[in-house]
Amino acid sequence: MSSLPFILFALIFLALVCAHFVLAYRTWLTSRGQHPTDIDPDYVRIEDYFAQSFRLKVSEWLMLPVQAALPDETRFIMKGRERIRVSGSSYFPSMSRSDDILVVEGNLQCEAGCVFQREILVRKNARIGAGSKLQALAVDGDAILGKGVQIIRWVDCNGILEIGAGSVVRARATAGQAIFLGTGAQVGSAFAPVVTTLQREPGNPDPALARAPEIALPGSDSPEVANHELEHIGLERGKLSKLNQECWLYAGDFCPSVPLRVTRKLIIKGDCFLPAGSVLECDLKAEGLIELGAHVVCNGNVIAGGNLHFGSQGLFRGVLHAGKSMELSAGVFGENNGSLVAAFSAETLSIGLGVVVHGKVASGDRVLVRDDL
Repeated sequence: MSSLPFILFALIFLALVCAHFVLAYRTWLTSRGQHPTDIDPDYVRIEDYFAQSFRLKVSEWLMLPVQAALPDETRFIMKGRERIRVSGSSYFPSMSRSDDILVVEGNLQCEAGCVFQREILVRKNARIGAGSKLQALAVDGDAILGKGVQIIRWVDCNGILEIGAGSVVRARATAGQAIFLGTGAQVGSAFAPVVTTLQREPGNPDPALARAPEIALPGSDSPEVANHELEHIGLERGKLSKLNQECWLYAGDFCPSVPLRVTRKLIIKGDCFLPAGSVLECDLKAEGLIELGAHVVCNGNVIAGGNLHFGSQGLFRGVLHAGKSMELSAGVFGENNGSLVAAFSAETLSIGLGVVVHGKVASGDRVLVRDDL
């Protein structure tokens, strides 16, 4: 029997295998000898990374030769095909348009409907008119965005950032002092010592923060003490088990009929519904959704595999995390004795009016301010 068919088959099979590596080999040849680009870990560690990076680049660009100058001391610098406009305090009337990178050495004010195609750096304060569209904005002072402003990338200021009703910041919003979010405002994430949906009083840079009260609770002190009376509060005794000295497990939906003070870490293999006035002294994790009633106090972290709803006037002092969507109802307060807290959801994070968070709110989709929570 001839071996030629087998040899031909082997050669064809070998050629097919080698074909899978042709593109990779060509890429290797073109990149051989080049230095790899390092990944900057500060990208995920520093909230205002983009703004800091932009400010650093601007300081380098300003060292380039001046291509043209105007009598008002405005000067133009070319960076490749891009033009940088450096000026003093600037005013743009309604419907103005700019395709330059702007460096404003004073204040910036634009009226409604302006369009800025490139990044803007403002050395003092900025006021953006309603319906304007920007690429990105870095402000050394305060920044006020009017109604319906759209920022394609990020916005950052060293002072107070006010994001008007219906405005959209598609990436990060950061501020050195406070962020005020108007009704219907949307951001990718917001980070500041204070992030709030309270109204900002004219002439008063600080929000009037009202702490949610901690209510004295009836019922049990902890799952460990309450084991004999679980059936009287709507829980099943056989579903509660002790994992260790610090943590308990409840195998099912956790739906007590009265407020509880939970003093151990608790893992729930199902959904969790906590009545109004409950207190969580430690961490809580549920595989399903978590529904917290009004005036609930969370001194630990709260993690939901599904949706998480935080009732009105609640208080949290740790991290809130939802595998799906999250709702922070009106008057929710997040703080931890000077330390920053955070609320994150994989899907939409909705915030009611009067919410105050000392730290960060972020979402894999969007952070949306609603007046119906």
